Amino acid sequence: MSLHAREEDGAGFVPGVRRMGTGQALHTLAEASLDDVPVSARIGTLGELARAGFPELETAEAQYVALAESVAQARTGIDAQQLLDDVKEAAGDGVPFSALTSGRSLEHHEAAFVGQDVCSVRRVVTGGLAATWVFSEFETNAPFEKVADWVDPRSWPRRGPMLFRGMDLVGSGRPVSLPGPPRSEEHWHGIFHEKVQIVGPVNTLLHCDFWRDARAAGMTYDLALSLDDLIEVDRGFLTVNDLGPVRRVKALKIVGFRQKIWDQVTTLVRPFWTEWVRRAVEGGSSSRPVETPGPGPAGPDLDPGRAPGHDRPSGGRNLSWLEPAEDWIQFAAESSRTYVDLLDDMAGAAMQPDVRPADLLGHQRRIFNQLARDWSQAWVHGMGLLGQIADEGLEHGVAPPDRSGATFTAAASGVPGRTVPADQAGAEGTTVPLLDLRPDDAPAVSDLVSIEAGGARIPAASIAATVTPLGEGHAVRLRVDGTSWSPGLYVGEVVARPGAAPAPVQLYISRTTEV
Repeated sequence: MSLHAREEDGAGFVPGVRRMGTGQALHTLAEASLDDVPVSARIGTLGELARAGFPELETAEAQYVALAESVAQARTGIDAQQLLDDVKEAAGDGVPFSALTSGRSLEHHEAAFVGQDVCSVRRVVTGGLAATWVFSEFETNAPFEKVADWVDPRSWPRRGPMLFRGMDLVGSGRPVSLPGPPRSEEHWHGIFHEKVQIVGPVNTLLHCDFWRDARAAGMTYDLALSLDDLIEVDRGFLTVNDLGPVRRVKALKIVGFRQKIWDQVTTLVRPFWTEWVRRAVEGGSSSRPVETPGPGPAGPDLDPGRAPGHDRPSGGRNLSWLEPAEDWIQFAAESSRTYVDLLDDMAGAAMQPDVRPADLLGHQRRIFNQLARDWSQAWVHGMGLLGQIADEGLEHGVAPPDRSGATFTAAASGVPGRTVPADQAGAEGTTVPLLDLRPDDAPAVSDLVSIEAGGARIPAASIAATVTPLGEGHAVRLRVDGTSWSPGLYVGEVVARPGAAPAPVQLYISRTTEV
């Protein structure tokens, strides 16, 4: 941390932070065990120092070489002097370190993002509390399964040991499974005891929700309790979308400390964050940071488009009533099939000559347990429908329980007072790359459903969608009035045009304002 500190950050006044000279800090890193400071962190540190022009090189050259040598001793094919030359070239010429001699001799995640900015930092206020916003977005060709595993908080100590010393589920041996919506292959909730090591240990209880399907995964977390009373704000999300050739990954942390000096020096923990982000690309061969108008606290998120309103009438068609009857028929059939199967099992058991009353009681319990779950789900879904109907009437359809509600509304379908201009206070959004998107398309987005229990829903008609340039292609920019919805991660789908294949969408409502 001392190597990344700057006098203007006030690091010398932070409790527990002891400033070292560059040579002493380099020596400490070189002598540390690989468990405490992995190879990727050593290379990342050299990359950051190269970007700063190798501070104090004249007096600390031996220690620079020693740190590079510690990498060479741990990895075959690495020469210490060549490593120093390569991080310097990557920092100066913009050549990806992973494409240079040393980078090609390392595992991809050890060479990824060296000398590159992969996180942005902003000062924000949320709920009247000062906090720091740390955000990363990147693309990688690492396998979707590996990135989805990185999103799962149970993997954090394994994938980010420098930052996470523990992530222990509280009160249960496994997380609590959540029913849809949204539809998923895996969906659960849990309270975790998170143990983080920065200068000293930081212990929190985090409320975590995880969701994934075949093409996307996401999790969101929020502070339940600061066990050592150090933290006031700690929430954010991780997501990955499988775009075919690459996976698009986003990570956000909003953190606020009770001792405000820590909020002023949060940039000092960027090396720990970046080291953890690198582990997301394990198994890949190509990764790069990307810059989009990604999620942002209200204020700085400059959006190239503007939401439709009274002065921008709709030319698109509303797709929300496509086949609602079929949805309800399928839901009824699937629901009844569950009880038919349970009753068949009990009837079969009753016919067995050696059946015991306890066996039949077990079958009855399973039936009543299923009935209780279905009634509870129906009640929660009904409460959500009442709110939706109160806001919108029946215009946009009424999806049955345990369905994603992926009915699409054309981007230009504005609802007075609910869609939001790009510069309006409280506006929040996300950018979704679509490979086949054209500038003249009118994208349609489904309702977005929270991955937390209860499945809170942002109606499609409340979401503004515009086409925006992105690199050599285009993307859909989604915007909502963040003040109208509960904080958290919402998921759904978007299509470029009617009949096009849907792409996954994840939108995080942060309820923050940049200061």
